[in-house]
Amino acid sequence: MHRRYEHVNIPIEVIRTFVCAVENGSFSRAGHILELSQPAITAQMKRLQGIVGAAVFDRARGGAALTERGALVLSHAKRILEENDRILSLGGAGNDWHSIRIGLSPLYAEEFFNALTPDHREQLTIVCSRPAELDKGLADGYLDIVCQFNPSENSTRPAPDWDEGFVWARSRSFVLRPGNPIPIVCLPGKLQDQPVIRAMETNGLAYRIAFTGYDVRARLAAVSSGLGLIGLPGRYVKEPLVVAKEYYLPPLLPLRAGIRMRAGLTANNRVDNIIRLLLTLAPEAAEPERHAANRPA
Repeated sequence: MHRRYEHVNIPIEVIRTFVCAVENGSFSRAGHILELSQPAITAQMKRLQGIVGAAVFDRARGGAALTERGALVLSHAKRILEENDRILSLGGAGNDWHSIRIGLSPLYAEEFFNALTPDHREQLTIVCSRPAELDKGLADGYLDIVCQFNPSENSTRPAPDWDEGFVWARSRSFVLRPGNPIPIVCLPGKLQDQPVIRAMETNGLAYRIAFTGYDVRARLAAVSSGLGLIGLPGRYVKEPLVVAKEYYLPPLLPLRAGIRMRAGLTANNRVDNIIRLLLTLAPEAAEPERHAANRPA
């Protein structure tokens, strides 16, 4: 009977091991969490690859990097696990091993990490990335909850959005020589830099990009050195930077920000706690909405 159905019913332990290995980045970490030996992990992954008919891990990239087939298997595997654990919960069984996967805008990272408690750290997997990648992760089921600028409207909104006000920031030593174009530090095409580019072009101002790069810390270091100006949420302008209020700088429009949940994510105490934690990232101006979202219906 077992041989007859071994390729019809995929063992749930194989799926759980696969998802755990991917989420934690290695077989050894998955083995530690699931209390399985390395040979047992390897055997289960070979069995999974035999079932799906192709490699799910990319050996050339090492670790638990996925092939294209592996990424497809992962999206289905997570749904299977969720339904399995939902059935188990009917009898009071928990699924505490499963971390909640958070997607986060890099600008919110430091504040979010400062707010984490030891309990939070044990139940979260956190990804900082660009909005398009966070949206894709949410749509594919890889991410459970995201907090970002310009959030997708094609997913569940668990709390009100908010406007993030942007201001100009510079170093204390920055001086613009008369007649020179305004030097700005930004990444063209990056959502958080759109208010800056829009303000420059709408007002017909001459500017030049003095520094560009994906790394937020590198951009802030460039501004701190006096290389140029940057647009930031006002509450994130901290020493050694100051808010720039020079007469020649046009006002910056705000960006919409918010929290989204993937389709099918079941609300529970852990999810609600994470939503409340992410809501602390909203500016103080959003406090009334935040409190309204947390009041019982």
